[in-house]
Amino acid sequence: DILEEMGPDEAADLLADLPKQTSTQLLELMEDEDAADVRSLLRYPEDSAGGIMTTEFACVPDGLRAGEALEYLRRSPDAQDDEAMYYVYLTNDTRRLCGVISLRDLVMAPPDAPLDAWIQREPVAVGPYTSQEEVAYLVAKYDLLSIPVVDEESGELLGIVTVDDAIDAVLPTAWKKRLPRFF
Repeated sequence: DILEEMGPDEAADLLADLPKQTSTQLLELMEDEDAADVRSLLRYPEDSAGGIMTTEFACVPDGLRAGEALEYLRRSPDAQDDEAMYYVYLTNDTRRLCGVISLRDLVMAPPDAPLDAWIQREPVAVGPYTSQEEVAYLVAKYDLLSIPVVDEESGELLGIVTVDDAIDAVLPTAWKKRLPRFF
């Protein structure tokens, strides 16, 4: 129950530190959907984008108007799980990443307006095996609060890496304790 209440990235980190037999037993006790999310994260090396990403993020189908996108988010269980919704990702019906819009821009857009004027169609993204250091570099270079992780072959949006998880590898622990908590 505790693992199911945690974010999938945090649960995967915890299970990765336990003996294999124990983590397998705990995964079997979890709800199927939660366990599937955690298993997908455990496939990647701990210090890779896939190993530090979360599968809890907000996305909407590409082609919606601003008002429709906001209504979609209000009804979306995925959006309700997103604790730090700074960006909304646009995907097609195969979950291929089509673009990104900041939540601020989405809220400020006229409800009847097509989102094309506000969408970044080729967002900075990383693959699941990109190193944590490279992810941190890109987050800093482009001043991002999160970065999408996409499958290199299909373009499918697998998850996102938030800025706090990206900088863990490059910021000493003593400094992290001094920083304010964003989410």
